[in-house]
Amino acid sequence: MRLVSVFCICLALVLVASAAMADPNNAGMKSWTNVRDGARATYPEAEPNNTCPGQAVACGDDVNPAFLTAGEMDWYTFSATAGDLLTLTTYSINGSSVDTYIELYATDCATQLAYNDDNPYPWSMIANFAAPYTGVYNLKVRGYSSSVTGDYGVSFRCAGAPPPIENDVCSGAIDIPRCSAGSLNGDTYLYVNNYDPGSGGCASGYSEAGKDAVYKMSLVAGDVVDLTYTQLSWDTSFYIVTDCANVAGSCVAGADDTFTGEPEVIHYVAGGTGVYYLILDSYGTGSGGPWIMDFSIYCPPPPEPQACCFQDGTCQMLLAGDCTAQGGTPQGAGSTCDTVNCVVVPTQNTTWGQIKSNYR
Repeated sequence: MRLVSVFCICLALVLVASAAMADPNNAGMKSWTNVRDGARATYPEAEPNNTCPGQAVACGDDVNPAFLTAGEMDWYTFSATAGDLLTLTTYSINGSSVDTYIELYATDCATQLAYNDDNPYPWSMIANFAAPYTGVYNLKVRGYSSSVTGDYGVSFRCAGAPPPIENDVCSGAIDIPRCSAGSLNGDTYLYVNNYDPGSGGCASGYSEAGKDAVYKMSLVAGDVVDLTYTQLSWDTSFYIVTDCANVAGSCVAGADDTFTGEPEVIHYVAGGTGVYYLILDSYGTGSGGPWIMDFSIYCPPPPEPQACCFQDGTCQMLLAGDCTAQGGTPQGAGSTCDTVNCVVVPTQNTTWGQIKSNYR
């Protein structure tokens, strides 16, 4: 029996040596394969990776399979270039269903840059987040609660920065003509997050950290603006400001009251004459995609001159404000002067001019 054992051991050593000579670069020993959604490479999770920095990966890689135990936090570290659009996604493997929560941190492992819970439930996605610097980033994957366990996969995608888009910022805002109505549609997928009024800023107490597109409206005081905006795949938010350098301080109207795929509505009466910027946004960090918006800008007819009586008995056709400013008495909309003297021809018997005529 001992001789047989020795022979088996020797045979195993020969086989290992033969394998090494046939594959001198150990290419056959790599534990990854090219799979899923154009992944550059796929590696299994390497424990321990429960502290930051964690398992090293590269843009284009997948980690699959990975496993969360109760209360565990898995960390992954990778490098990206400033302006890269980072899309970091957890997903199901072999039918698994794990309620994941992901958080993106800077090089220091302490500065949180983005996070996501359900996109779609129970998985998580930070989509098209513009890398703010060239260097190292850290992704933490955990369960939504401390009791969550199960298998998952996670992908790391870093697309090159897109060329600038005209209405990504206020200086390139696209004009919506005054006194018009219609429907607009677009896609903020390639835009970046330039504006965020912050929690309690413009809408209903939430931040708007998604990608934003900008339109502008030249309004006259009293114009009525009605807008219905829907982000088809994200939690919609939008707002109207007068100063893009101070969106929180110059916000005049906003909405962020509904959930993903549901419309937000703004009804606003212009308080003054000037240029207003309409910023189409969304709630989630780096979120953005297809959208539609119906708009109507109603322009009330301008005020018409009316009869204005002065103490000397003369009558002039003036706007009500001008009449009062000059010491006269406005006679009501639709009233006219019969002569230069204050003989008013009213359109209704209840106008001030008719009452005075009846008793003069």
